[in-house]
Amino acid sequence: MDNISTRKWSEIRNLAVVTLTDGKKVGTVEDFYFDPQTNSVRALLIKTGVFGHQVLLVSSIHAFGQDAITASGDNALIKEKNDAQLSTMPLGQALLTYKVMSEGGSVVGTIGNVLFDLSTPGVLRVAAFEMAAGLRERISGHYPTFEAQRVIQYGQDVMVIPDAIALELTK
Repeated sequence: MDNISTRKWSEIRNLAVVTLTDGKKVGTVEDFYFDPQTNSVRALLIKTGVFGHQVLLVSSIHAFGQDAITASGDNALIKEKNDAQLSTMPLGQALLTYKVMSEGGSVVGTIGNVLFDLSTPGVLRVAAFEMAAGLRERISGHYPTFEAQRVIQYGQDVMVIPDAIALELTK
């Protein structure tokens, strides 16, 4: 699943956010607001100081670079309370603690990483989930993944996938 238009959360987290208007670093990426209904990200949570946080709407992102995310303007960061939708969305970092369960009720494992589709500017979609590593995965460097669109249901701390996908992940 890794290609030029796909990036892992572990690669995006802690990236600098730089504005194009003045080239100033305004913060670092700390988390994301996830919409489970559409498998999309509405905004990134940006750490702006020791205790400060603001939000960068995905629509304000110009590009995801190797070392930084560029934002379209110096007013790209907003306060969370300025976007009513954000208060209803879970933070994406919580996904990394989710158990993956088959429809039949068997726990397959835990989410280890989230893969994003960056191919459409101004849109950030969750493309896939990568399972947390066991010893075999660490040695081989291959981590089982499944497409986000295959998730049947997101719960408080679990996501349910079809039995056939669960079987593939355990091979």
